[in-house]
Amino acid sequence: MEIYLNTSNPLMILILVAVIGLVIFFSRKAEIAWPLIILMVGIVGYLIYHSILLDNLEKGSELISTVYHCIACDLICMLVTFISYLWVDDIIAKKKKLKSYDDSLSWFWNKL
Repeated sequence: MEIYLNTSNPLMILILVAVIGLVIFFSRKAEIAWPLIILMVGIVGYLIYHSILLDNLEKGSELISTVYHCIACDLICMLVTFISYLWVDDIIAKKKKLKSYDDSLSWFWNKL
């Protein structure tokens, strides 16, 4: 169970990348955004867990750097998932001809 909670472990990073990639692919093909929302909620859960774990560690513990690496990995996964959500939401809005509040990713695509 401990390996699933340590997101700084290289094996867990590969598993997270594969899961995020599959969810993005599925959401884009099926044109639904709720799998990405569920994934973001799970990543926020990991982030809350690691933050509480960091708060409960004693000062000078050897696990502090590992928990900081876990938090950094959680934040990177959250960023990738959020940008993917905006992308899929834009695809859905264009496909169903829905009026979007704003073009959230225009600034991002114009820079590329």
